[in-house]
Amino acid sequence: MELSQLITFKQVVEHRSFTRAAADLYITQPAVSHQIRALEEELSQPLLERSRPHLRLTYAGEVFYGYVMRILSLTEEATAAVQDMASGEHGRVTIAAIGTSAIYVLPDFLYEFRQAHPDIQMVLRTMGGEEICEMVLADQIDLGIVGSHIDTSTLQTIFLFDDQIRPLVHSDHPYAKARRVELAQLAQEPFIQFGSGGGWRKYVRSIFEEIDIVPQEQFQIDSIDAVKRLVERGLGFTIAPIVAVQNEINAGTLVPLELTDITSISRKILLVHRRDKYLARSIQLFIDEIRDALRVRVAGRQVAGGKRF
Repeated sequence: MELSQLITFKQVVEHRSFTRAAADLYITQPAVSHQIRALEEELSQPLLERSRPHLRLTYAGEVFYGYVMRILSLTEEATAAVQDMASGEHGRVTIAAIGTSAIYVLPDFLYEFRQAHPDIQMVLRTMGGEEICEMVLADQIDLGIVGSHIDTSTLQTIFLFDDQIRPLVHSDHPYAKARRVELAQLAQEPFIQFGSGGGWRKYVRSIFEEIDIVPQEQFQIDSIDAVKRLVERGLGFTIAPIVAVQNEINAGTLVPLELTDITSISRKILLVHRRDKYLARSIQLFIDEIRDALRVRVAGRQVAGGKRF
């Protein structure tokens, strides 16, 4: 079994096509087919189902793919460990982040990091917190950024910032002037839920469960920008992180409310990685700089109507 065969297998799985894998690897399609057949003969198991319109993994293929990803990740780590002995900054950092962090918090930091370390390549993906933790554990990404409502007990965690969360209403709402309300009262109005599933939805549900209430959920929207527009038009209220709505708060189109019948709502935003992962110099630089930058930057942003949350 050769490393080149594992790389080819990974490309075939990701592209679900021998042709596209061959193009990506700059080799011929027969060469790709030959390498996959050689793997299957060595393992005495079929790895792919070829009778469907698109290639699919067999059960043996799924198991093997998990190990292939780990082997290739370890190969990258080994290369990085040796390269770290040389002078200069270089390397690659793969990050997955929950949507609100990726959209509203990370861009400025990523720009500054790129300017300071132009030879370090960064790859950013967005997804739900639970999926991020699974990918970190599987060593498919180097680092994850998740909320503390996600189970991170099997990972190394690094605190980044406190994420203040509030109910939000439009500027002409009856509760907007007082900026204080009981959640039990607010929950009688239409609720606009951000996200159609996963950890955030469970977290918001737990807030209402504190007072044993089920919200009148009339909208379920995956786009936080669409949620904000619906609230601004007076179609209901939402619950969202302050960092995601700071521009609207500053403009006066959305108003955050303090809840008087439950404790303040917040979560910690955490950077996570595998406990046993070798942290290449590029990854360690990223960790050190994002930890210091976001703690200061987000604290300064979480201000509404002159009041710091």
